[in-house]
Amino acid sequence: MQTLDSPLTSHSTGDITATSGPNGNIDWLNCGLNDGGWNPPYIRVEDVVTKDLGEAVKDPNSAFKACSAYIDTFQKYAWQYGVPPIMIASFAMQESGCNPGTVGGAGEQGLMQLTWDKCLAAPGGNCQDIDYNIKTGTKYFADSLNGNGGDLLKTIGGYNGWATHMTFADATAAANTGCCRCQRNVDYLHQFLNGWLQNVNAYSNNPRLGKYFNLNKCS
Repeated sequence: MQTLDSPLTSHSTGDITATSGPNGNIDWLNCGLNDGGWNPPYIRVEDVVTKDLGEAVKDPNSAFKACSAYIDTFQKYAWQYGVPPIMIASFAMQESGCNPGTVGGAGEQGLMQLTWDKCLAAPGGNCQDIDYNIKTGTKYFADSLNGNGGDLLKTIGGYNGWATHMTFADATAAANTGCCRCQRNVDYLHQFLNGWLQNVNAYSNNPRLGKYFNLNKCS
C-alpha cells in the first residue's frame, strides 16, 4: 500500500495513462535507460499499488481472464514463497498471455517463460507442466527479490533480462538479428506495474501502455 512517504508519491498519477499510473511514470521507472544506463529507483513490494488477484479475476472485464483456470495455483505458490499472487499472474500475462503452450523466441517455456536452465527438473522433461512452471517461476522471482535486497524494479526488470546499466541500445540490440524477440521490452516495467497490477490489460488498453513498443517490428 502506497503511503505519503512512498518513493512513488511524487512520480505517480491516479489515472492510468499511456506513460504513467499509480506506480510511477515510465521515464522514472526506466531511469537512466537513455542516459548512461538503467539505474532503477529503489522501491519495495509494500510500496506499490496492486489489486487483489482473487477479486480482479471476478471482474467481468478482468485482464486475467486467460489465467482464470490457474488462479488457485498462482495463489498457492505466491503465498508459499511470500509474494503477491497478482505479481505472479502478471508475469504470466506479460510473458505468455497466460498460454501454457507458449514457446519464446529463445526457447523459453510455458506460462512463466522459463529458460532452459530452470527446466532441468521438469516432470517427464515437460517444462510446460502448469504446476511445475508456476512453482518454478514463482520461486525464481521470490529468490531474486530476496537476493536483490527487496529491490522490486531490479527484480521485475531482471525477469525480462534487464540489468542495471543497461542502455536503450543494449535492450534493442537484437532487433535486426534472427532473434528479434530476444530484445528486452522497454515498456515492460510500466506495463507490469501500471497495467497488469491494476487489472488493466497492458496490451489491449486504449491507449496502449508504453512509448517505445520496440517489439512491434518482430511481428
